[in-house]
Amino acid sequence: MLLVDIVMKGGWLMIPISLCSVFSLGIILERLVCYAGMAGKLKQLTEKLAPLIIGNIISEASLLCEESKGLISRLYFVALQEFQKDSQIDRSVEDEIELVQRTIDEEIQVGILPDMEKHLNALDTLARGTPLLGLLGTVIGMIKVFFTLGIGQSAPDPALLAKGIGFALITTAAGLIVAIPSFFMHRYFQGRVDQFMTEVQKAKAWFIGQLAKRHQISLVAEHE
Repeated sequence: MLLVDIVMKGGWLMIPISLCSVFSLGIILERLVCYAGMAGKLKQLTEKLAPLIIGNIISEASLLCEESKGLISRLYFVALQEFQKDSQIDRSVEDEIELVQRTIDEEIQVGILPDMEKHLNALDTLARGTPLLGLLGTVIGMIKVFFTLGIGQSAPDPALLAKGIGFALITTAAGLIVAIPSFFMHRYFQGRVDQFMTEVQKAKAWFIGQLAKRHQISLVAEHE
């Protein structure tokens, strides 16, 4: 029996289950592509960025971050833009750093984290909901089997009974086939998000440290 025939025997609930499989596969592929390029070449970026920040060449540092790929480079760009704008106002160094920290935290919560978690709730819903659709299909199939047995005049044919139950179980199997990889990929993606957010916090600490180092060097230069 061909796979298409088996799917057709599963009944109309195979349609939403098939749609769930398409949506799940699309989300998984989109997230894999997204996470593959989210970090960018961070080490090379920080090596180029550090002397620019310490040397107070903020405009060039902003341009470097703008041209670089990755969410952390975007975070640096937003922070540098805020720092450059704030440097035109007479503030203490502590106030400048605090403002930059708030800007970074806001960008993390509003910009980076939503990008990282995009579609993950949908993937989780597919992983949880598709088995229920499969179970519903099986229940409906079993009801049909026993209803047919109830109206029969003669003793039921064991072969036909087994065949009917087998077709009723198709939707459960299909639901699990969709749900199991969706579940494990969701867990994998969530782990990637947690790991990357740890890297973001390290990047934030590094950036604030560079601003503080820049201030210390400028103070030493003023006293010489």
